[in-house]
Amino acid sequence: MLDIIGAGIIAGIMLLTIFSLVGTMNQAHFEKTMSTNIQGDVINFARIIESDFLKIGYHTKADAIQHADSQSIQFKSDLLNNNNVVAVCYSLSGANTETMNPNDMFIRREVIGQAPLNAGIGMTTFRLTYFDTLGRIITPPITTKIRLDSIQSIQIKIRLESAEPVIAPGSDAAAYQSVYWSKTIYPRNL
Repeated sequence: MLDIIGAGIIAGIMLLTIFSLVGTMNQAHFEKTMSTNIQGDVINFARIIESDFLKIGYHTKADAIQHADSQSIQFKSDLLNNNNVVAVCYSLSGANTETMNPNDMFIRREVIGQAPLNAGIGMTTFRLTYFDTLGRIITPPITTKIRLDSIQSIQIKIRLESAEPVIAPGSDAAAYQSVYWSKTIYPRNL
């Protein structure tokens, strides 16, 4: 009888260990999936913003940058190289209430004359820093034509976080997977 009880206890311990292992593996898989998703989102967004920012002033040197502050920029460019100069505006807009992340905001890319694109991709930080030809920071907001014309490079900093929280094993604290990307772009036509 003692052998049967001992075997039952050992089997119970083994089952608990297996269930714990499966739970940990599922959690790790979920974290990896969330991390991979936001890394893909930041890569896609970075490609778009790099392409647009490198073309600032393309086919129009006059008044290439029309507005610049730490969370938005408006500039003119021929984005499609079809001799059609358009105004493009990037800005951080309101909170994205469609996700569980309270820090999630929309990034808005608007080509004037077209429907705006609100990308709710987990953007929690979008910062722009402007530099002159000597590498000195031009403090936003930049409103005068002389100061706008002195911009030679733009540093972009973005942070994306997952839409859903990830709960660490053995903890009740929820955390969001995040990815940070930063780059200084030197538009050729400024």
